[in-house]
Amino acid sequence: MKTLRSLFLAIILFPVISSGQIQSVLPVSTAKNGSLTAVVYDWEVIGVNPSNLGWDVNHRLSFTILDAGISGQSKGMNMPTVATALGSASLISGALSWQKILGSPRGMNAYGDVNWFAVSFKIPVIPGAFAVNLRDRIIGNAFLGFNASEALIHSTDGEYTDARIMSFLNGTTLNYLHYREINLDYGVKLFSSSGGFGSAGPDLSKCFSFNKNNTNLGDEEASTYAGIGLKYIFGIADLNGGISGGGINAIYDMTPDYPNVPKGFFNTPGHGYAFDLGLSEKYRRWTFGWSVTDFGSIRWKHASSTVHDTNVAPIKYGSDFLNELKTGTLAGSTPASDFTTYLPAKMRVAASYILTKNWLLSADAIFPLNRVVGGLQGPYYAVGAQWKAPKIITLSTGFATTAYFGWGIPLGVTFSATKRIEFYAGTNDITAFLGKPSNANVSMGIWMFRYNL
Repeated sequence: MKTLRSLFLAIILFPVISSGQIQSVLPVSTAKNGSLTAVVYDWEVIGVNPSNLGWDVNHRLSFTILDAGISGQSKGMNMPTVATALGSASLISGALSWQKILGSPRGMNAYGDVNWFAVSFKIPVIPGAFAVNLRDRIIGNAFLGFNASEALIHSTDGEYTDARIMSFLNGTTLNYLHYREINLDYGVKLFSSSGGFGSAGPDLSKCFSFNKNNTNLGDEEASTYAGIGLKYIFGIADLNGGISGGGINAIYDMTPDYPNVPKGFFNTPGHGYAFDLGLSEKYRRWTFGWSVTDFGSIRWKHASSTVHDTNVAPIKYGSDFLNELKTGTLAGSTPASDFTTYLPAKMRVAASYILTKNWLLSADAIFPLNRVVGGLQGPYYAVGAQWKAPKIITLSTGFATTAYFGWGIPLGVTFSATKRIEFYAGTNDITAFLGKPSNANVSMGIWMFRYNL
């Protein structure tokens, strides 16, 4: 029988069992060195800067399947605490570890993203390039009330009444958003200093493409690029709830097949739209970028709400809780009015500089355009470097910091198995695995497969 501890473990693992995001600043699956707005090209521009599709470096065809990333961050998190929470034989030690992770200020943030597929391509008679993908994103936040560890320890031993257990959970909150997006991006060169529309001289980034042999490091010609990205969004699950005064208050909507999302791949309770806009400029060894991303919302229909539900059983037995969310039958629930969830919109300003044919430096400043659960709480700053080893390896690392999330050292490795096939693995903060004492961001991203033509 699942207990309260199982439920809170499920909160942490939802990004894994459901889709395999971070979506806070960059998708974990392509985060690399944390500063990519003036660096990425091909389908990686989706959600970052669509204008980069206008660069000459974009391949005629590039695609990936099943690249994914997950991330969890908390001020009280470090690897020993996570290990104790997940694997301790002591009920008390496990409960206290969960309290430390989820009960720290602002709780724990969890993100997940998966590209089911992504492709970018050029059409010979049309300038610029296009990119399309189908991606799931998850944004979650969980916070345990001050005395919640008592509820975790005594949820099934009968020492306390259900009302007392619920009182221990006062202050606990859970926010969870899972949506699927279809993106269509287009980027094109607007003009260059020599005049004209369309393709111009050598691209400064070609020395960082595995399949381009151009080694020019500078071009006197300045070129300006613009791009747009359109998103159609399928809302899969949305939960905003908390416990106060000994009762549950929540508004929620969830596809009935959750978490078996492929069964209802497009038949979802929420629908919406969003867009990205981008500009970039190249001159000599410099590239500058600006973009606005994830500007949009999801409208949820057939939602349910509950006010001051005191029934603790669904919380004690996690599977019942999930089933009741899917069917809108959480005790005390009534049909709710349609509601809107806004995506965490951001503005990005960036620059990159080609130091040598093997070294690329970059910097990003990212600012939140709204305040939503899981979004940035303040500006994000990152500096990074990419080093291209001969033929097969590109290493990416840097330093990133933002309000509340603290600092991190991202690390990514791209491996070129052949001239056209690449694989990638990376993390948003390598120090989380190297003994960072607190505020760890435990994350991992991978490309299963990438092909460039």
